[in-house]
Amino acid sequence: MEEAPQESPATGLQLRDLVAIAQMQWRVVAGCTVAALVLALLHGLLATSMYRSTAVIHLSPMAGQELKLERVVDADQYNRWNRQMFVQTQLEIIRSRKLLDEALQRYADLGFTDLAPGTRGVNALSEMLEVTPRQGTELIDLSITSDNLDKSARLANLISQTYERYNLVAQQQDAKHAKDWLQQQITLYRDRIDEATRKLIAYQGANDLADVTEQVTSLGARMDSLNAAYAESKTQRVLLETEVWAHERMAREGQYPELAKELDSPLITTLLTDYATAVTRASQLVANYGEKWPERVQAEAHLARIQTELQAEVDVTLKAERERLRQLRNKEANLEGELDLGKGEILDVSGKREDFQKLQIDLERAKEFYKRLNERNDELDLVSQTKMNNVRIVDWALPNPRRVEPNLILDLLIALVAGLAGGMILGFAREYVDDTISSPLDVQTFLKVPHLGMIPKITETADETELALFGNLHPRSSVAEALREIRTVLELDRQGPPRRLLVTSAVSSEGKTSTVVRLGVAFAGLDKRVLMIDGDLRRPRLHKIFALDRKVGLASVLTGTPVADVVRATPVPNLFVMASGRAEHPNELLASNAFPELLERLEQDYDVVIIDSPPSVLLSDARILSRHVDGVIVVVREQTTSRVLVREGLVGLEQIGARILGVIVNNVDVTKRRTSYKYAYGYGYGYRYRYHDGYYGDPADDAEEPSPAT
Repeated sequence: MEEAPQESPATGLQLRDLVAIAQMQWRVVAGCTVAALVLALLHGLLATSMYRSTAVIHLSPMAGQELKLERVVDADQYNRWNRQMFVQTQLEIIRSRKLLDEALQRYADLGFTDLAPGTRGVNALSEMLEVTPRQGTELIDLSITSDNLDKSARLANLISQTYERYNLVAQQQDAKHAKDWLQQQITLYRDRIDEATRKLIAYQGANDLADVTEQVTSLGARMDSLNAAYAESKTQRVLLETEVWAHERMAREGQYPELAKELDSPLITTLLTDYATAVTRASQLVANYGEKWPERVQAEAHLARIQTELQAEVDVTLKAERERLRQLRNKEANLEGELDLGKGEILDVSGKREDFQKLQIDLERAKEFYKRLNERNDELDLVSQTKMNNVRIVDWALPNPRRVEPNLILDLLIALVAGLAGGMILGFAREYVDDTISSPLDVQTFLKVPHLGMIPKITETADETELALFGNLHPRSSVAEALREIRTVLELDRQGPPRRLLVTSAVSSEGKTSTVVRLGVAFAGLDKRVLMIDGDLRRPRLHKIFALDRKVGLASVLTGTPVADVVRATPVPNLFVMASGRAEHPNELLASNAFPELLERLEQDYDVVIIDSPPSVLLSDARILSRHVDGVIVVVREQTTSRVLVREGLVGLEQIGARILGVIVNNVDVTKRRTSYKYAYGYGYGYRYRYHDGYYGDPADDAEEPSPAT
């Protein structure tokens, strides 16, 4: 079954971490807070009392208008489009130096000399003044804050009156300026009317435009008549031209009888009748008497004579048609010429009429503007004399005996918040300036590995053996309780309780050897067979704690000595130790294949194997050993080793794939920093822990505590 991945510890600052820092630096936080509160209290008791008086002003562009006029600058529209800008402009006018100086002048006229007009007085008054609009209304609060009740109210009322008068005068002056401008425009447009009239009359006389409309109408009727005559003449000419061309073709082909039938002439009609009669008679004579009959010859002669007369008459008629066609063509050309002349006259008259109308439009426009300017001038004449205002004082300022400054309650609250914040910032600074490991926060935040626990400091004994076996000698002490908690964390590991443990440190003198012994005692308390191996072949310490000979040990086993010859029992039940032995080349010996084979054999006889190794930063032995164990525990002495060094050792182990179980902080002085760790080491459950007789525990339990194993 695939094992669930282990959750990495939080690496950033969390709420509990902030609380921990605040607890560790509680004296700094409390000191800053008390100092801020004392300063605020002294300020509240010693500072000069300040009083505030407020006048309420109603500002509305819709008020104060006798007439509903369209202003030169429409304030109503302006206010609707940008109300906020309008109000802000008025607030800046109230704060302006000119208005404040005028108010101070009126203040001096009343006989008061504490604030004189001028730059200094205006600056002082500006600092006292506060102008704020009321949200969602047209009201403005004008407040003055000073050390004198009457002075505050008097100045607030004077500024309100000055602003009210200023606004009225501004309206009147605006109307007057607009009226002056309108007078100039009226004069200008009067001159424009005179000029436009002169141009119109002169143009009308020069172009004989007594009645332009009648001329255009007459020319239009004439053009219509000419167009009709031209169209009719053209139609007649086309029809006659077609007939003449057809008749001439028949004449050229000698078809006179057929052509005579086409021509409409009385004589030709008579000749055609005689011709038909002569043809009929000649045909009858031939049929009755033959071609040689004398009367037939006479008939033929008569027929020839009629044909000659008919041809002569046809030629005359054709000539008459040609003459009529020529006349129609001349008439059409004349009409076309008259039409061209008429078009020119119409264009000329229309252009003159258009220019005439432009001059009329200019004249009418000038008259319209002149009329509107005169009306506007009359309206502004009324506005310039108005006494009404769109600024109205709703409430006059009255002396208010309630002190606004200093506000003791508010100052104390601000001081409390500022003191706490300043104390926290100073505490954080102090905590981060200290580059050593001193809390779970340092382990999780800076080292970024789990925190297994802390071992309290023991100050009443300097004996190395007693320090290492303190948890066994005093099973109810805080040291023993801390080791049992670390043991519990290891036993409940998600990947199962580790059987091979490597204990190392970044540098020497961190207490890793005593931690190995204490962990061995803790695991032995679970009735597990525990073997401690001194893997530090350069500066071994385990043999000194248990008063053993170091000549035989780990180095001997790795070179062929049986395990049974080097393992020794300790005074603690189920706890065994293997000294280091002596080796000329410890690094090569630990890196040999004999070491993992040894661990495989030891797992058959022991439940837990704990290896003490050299410091990981100084030597590579710890990295070699870490490849053959289930996990590595790093021991750090409180407020001793730099975080950088510890992190360097952890990185070196992680680079070769070592599994870091966590960090144990050793030699923790809980009497000095009890509040910083109480959330992690609050062992209640009936134990009243305090330091006595060299350890932490309940003195009432000493009588029942069993003697340690010897």
